[in-house]
Amino acid sequence: MGRHLTTARTYFGTDTRGMLEGGRYALLHTRSLEFDDLRPYVPGDDVRDIDWKASARSGHVLIKRYVSEKHHKVLLVADAGRKMAAATPTGERKSDVAVNILGAIGLITLGRADQIGMVFGDTRGCVNIRQRRGETHIESMLHRYYGHVRSRPGRSDIVCQLDYVATHYRHPMLIVVVSDEPEVDDRLSDSVRRLTGRHDLLWAMVTDLPAVGTTGDDRAGFDVSTGRYVLDSATLGPRVVTAYRRAEQHRVHRLAEFMTTHAVPHTRIDGSAQIRSRLVELTGVYARAG
Repeated sequence: MGRHLTTARTYFGTDTRGMLEGGRYALLHTRSLEFDDLRPYVPGDDVRDIDWKASARSGHVLIKRYVSEKHHKVLLVADAGRKMAAATPTGERKSDVAVNILGAIGLITLGRADQIGMVFGDTRGCVNIRQRRGETHIESMLHRYYGHVRSRPGRSDIVCQLDYVATHYRHPMLIVVVSDEPEVDDRLSDSVRRLTGRHDLLWAMVTDLPAVGTTGDDRAGFDVSTGRYVLDSATLGPRVVTAYRRAEQHRVHRLAEFMTTHAVPHTRIDGSAQIRSRLVELTGVYARAG
């Protein structure tokens, strides 16, 4: 297993059972009537698949497993612009957290033999990697993304990537967006509306280190988008800092309300240590959708 997938597995683990199942386009992951083998029952399995005769003989509850006929087509859509060079609340670089999230999704698809591709980029354009299966393919995608975001990326604007996907991908699929927390405006609303009309959409947002120092941390911030420094909280004063924090709470609430209104399951991730719990929760919401 390659470097990026190995790192992702460190944070995500190896148990991917039940993830990315269901959803509005569950018909993309169906099974044939051809019996494959038996396996032990685990909580969450469909009781209709229990082989009662085999269970009685063995003394353990066994599930019939069938040969899969079709699988999900998964498309990763990732921000590879300057914003991903910023720091997260845990001090990690956002691009490092993002590549671990992308790798975790890749690990889930490996267990299901799903086809997976990726669109990433910045305001200058998009890189489109066709959907394929396999560990080598996923590691290659992660390597290309990481190389782009670590070079000299342009300004971040995830709407550019969303518009590209809405224009070039017509067949229904599962789209997983990995970006910073986007600005809610008419452009974002139009892009999300176009995508959710045809596809299933999940969104994992990598959060920023607060621009103004948290309590006990008065260091000045740095805006990676503009190259400008942000004054420290001692210089700004308590009234400005309080107003900033109030505005941040409003922004986060407005973004969550936007995603909920557009029926987009979403999560905010502060660092790599949260990837497992946040993605389990996110895929659980997806599985219950539709």
